Amino acid sequence: MDTRNSSILLLAAGIFTLSLTGCTAGKSSQRFNVLFIIVDDMKPAIGCFGDTKAITPNIDSLASRATVFTHAYCQQALSGPSRASLFTGLRPESAGVTELDSPMRNRPNIITMPQAFKNNGYETRSIGKTFHGERNTLDSLSWSAAPVFYRYSKSDEYQMEQNKTGKKAAAYEFTDMPEEQYLDIRIRNEALKQLEELSNGDKKFFMVVGFLKPHLPFCAPKRFLDLYKNTSFEIKDTSRIKGAPAVAYHNSEELRGYTDITDTGSIGSKKEMDLKKAYYACVSYTDENIGRLIDRLKELGQYDNTVIIIAGDHGFHTGEQGLWGKSTNYEEACHAPLIIKGIQQKTGAIVSTPIEFIDIFPTIADLCKINIEYSLQGKNILNLDCNNHYAFSQFPRPYKALHDARHRTHMGYAVRDSAWRYIEWYDNNGQITDRELYYLRKFSAEKTNIANNKRAEAIVDRLADTLHSVFLVEK
Repeated sequence: MDTRNSSILLLAAGIFTLSLTGCTAGKSSQRFNVLFIIVDDMKPAIGCFGDTKAITPNIDSLASRATVFTHAYCQQALSGPSRASLFTGLRPESAGVTELDSPMRNRPNIITMPQAFKNNGYETRSIGKTFHGERNTLDSLSWSAAPVFYRYSKSDEYQMEQNKTGKKAAAYEFTDMPEEQYLDIRIRNEALKQLEELSNGDKKFFMVVGFLKPHLPFCAPKRFLDLYKNTSFEIKDTSRIKGAPAVAYHNSEELRGYTDITDTGSIGSKKEMDLKKAYYACVSYTDENIGRLIDRLKELGQYDNTVIIIAGDHGFHTGEQGLWGKSTNYEEACHAPLIIKGIQQKTGAIVSTPIEFIDIFPTIADLCKINIEYSLQGKNILNLDCNNHYAFSQFPRPYKALHDARHRTHMGYAVRDSAWRYIEWYDNNGQITDRELYYLRKFSAEKTNIANNKRAEAIVDRLADTLHSVFLVEK
């Protein structure tokens, strides 16, 4: 966390409630607007999360008046399942979305977060990428008006003609083209327009703005790449995790589909450093777009009356552990940024307890006094026992965004507490084929699998019981 902000409070677990209910929402029946900003593939490469390379002044400024959840985890590190899970408060299998484009409404009685707000009198809007896939995004039950900029192609993300093939082309592209041509800036400008419209309306609003970058391809105006021209991005710890089972890994196929990346073998250290710099440039690009939205709320007099949430939909491996992309049960893929600004909150707070993305729905509903008369699997983190909370994730092998998924062979389930990550891999017969255990209190990523170490037996047993208490009941 950025130690330059002397007002930030290091919260002990027992006083966690104070961070969000420093707003008056916990004591008042008054309702508030919601601006939910969700960013595709954004890991915690942000200054307020302790990243010293990241140039993110706008997010950092908001964080100084908000609650920063330093250990927030998605339920499946892939856009479709993660977003469906987040916006329904249900785990991927309960929401019926474990593949990229699984239709969410195949499960009866699904109630989404925007749908709950809409049912309680809110005007609900979606701009950019909210859910994944057209059928899920065009969800008439969730939105008061048709979503905008939900449909796009790879050609829309590039500016240079040689890259506008409609398919994956260069893995990164930075130009001096007119900035209003960039898709995320068009999304931003539409959101600015709708914020002004909604602020003049007679209803409270719930708006989701989904920015695409830093999702591949890494494309942004060149001035954002120039921010990092003197920054070195040497990638450390590129070797595979010691003792990790083969089923836990992939071959970074998401990245290898781009025309300037080799299909097999080493990507090359120079190329990897360039890719990581491009990723950070795209984070700074999105930071500026987020800043414009927050500035507009202030100009419209709505900032103090609006709950603001910033979240990445999941993390992203940027060369660490020999991986690029998401799609694992590891820290780099499952760990994502989460910041929540409540109402009239004057000081920032850091919460290091593991938090799940399914916890966001019940928490925001509580802040805004939204009645929930249906079952959610997330917990209201305003009332959380921070001494006994875990984060759970899962991922299938293979899955169709990388492989032929007609014959799925395994599902991996993971549990994270304050110090450990434990993973079990199940085959189609319900048998455990592999176990993984990693000590993470002193490390930012997994290094050595010690699940078979006799000295770790008690930890394995405890975390296995915790894992089974969630997933064996729900399967």
